[in-house]
Amino acid sequence: MALPISSVKRTIGSIRLFSRALRLEPRCGVFVNDHVALVSYHGAIFRVNCGTGEITEEHSFRSEMNNPLCFTKIEGVTGFTDGIYYGEYFLNHEGAEVNIHRRNLDGSWQVVYTFPAGSIYHIHGLVPCPQKDCVYILTGDKDEESGIYEAKNDFSEVKVIVSGKQAYRACVALHIENGLLYTTDTPLEQNYLYQLDFDTKDITAVMPIAGPCIYGQAISEDEMIFSTSVEPDSRITGLKYQFTYKLGLGVKDRVSHVYYVKWVDGKAEAKEIFSGKKDIIPMGAGQFGTIMFPNGVGKIFMTGQALRKYDNKTILIDELGV
Repeated sequence: MALPISSVKRTIGSIRLFSRALRLEPRCGVFVNDHVALVSYHGAIFRVNCGTGEITEEHSFRSEMNNPLCFTKIEGVTGFTDGIYYGEYFLNHEGAEVNIHRRNLDGSWQVVYTFPAGSIYHIHGLVPCPQKDCVYILTGDKDEESGIYEAKNDFSEVKVIVSGKQAYRACVALHIENGLLYTTDTPLEQNYLYQLDFDTKDITAVMPIAGPCIYGQAISEDEMIFSTSVEPDSRITGLKYQFTYKLGLGVKDRVSHVYYVKWVDGKAEAKEIFSGKKDIIPMGAGQFGTIMFPNGVGKIFMTGQALRKYDNKTILIDELGV
């Protein structure tokens, strides 16, 4: 099977160095059911029928956007329509409004919520919480744009829980008793696995982590897995940013670390389970060194990006003995 794209994109994308530099690769996906999957690729969502091999372009993103960071399945959350959702993720230098989209049963997509212009930069993730009948929205990137929001009743009610500093800039979170475990995603300062208390709005550092966290997922009601990324110093701008080897202040080494976390008896237990070293290609032009977690059916996988030995390679997590 091959995505129905132009011959130019197909040819350039087949050369790994070019596909990395131009971001010409599928970035995230999700299964609709046992036979149908959605794949995000360079500005569009493609519907893939794994039984027949048919691939159809289903939805185009806004012109400034290539891919979301992830798709989120929301199912069994009282007040919300079951479906597949994504939040818009793009270089929002103009401070435009930012939308959340939902896929309908007929394969069409609709906007279900809009952050007003100037309020956030983009959306990092959506975290469904059936226990509290809500969905948490994670946003970034600058201090005033970074926050954790609570949505209820099909996004008709959205309120901020915490916002206003890099300590609230998150992409990955797990609901716990009256709070969240979440990881920060900042190249500007030390990153942590934090515990947020909903009553006091206080955050407690569970442990420092070796770099910003872009990718991860909840793997059960009390378990999560996440990776760190090897990123440039974001204070560098323009062409220098694309080719610098200078690490961001919040990036402790040139290694992507994978952590496993379990919530046990009111406490988070965390351990590192895997790591991969960044390759020699610059972090801007050649992509951040990191580990992504593609959606599978009943299994947990991870895929390396810009890492020695693991770039564009997928590993079954179960083989690591987690």
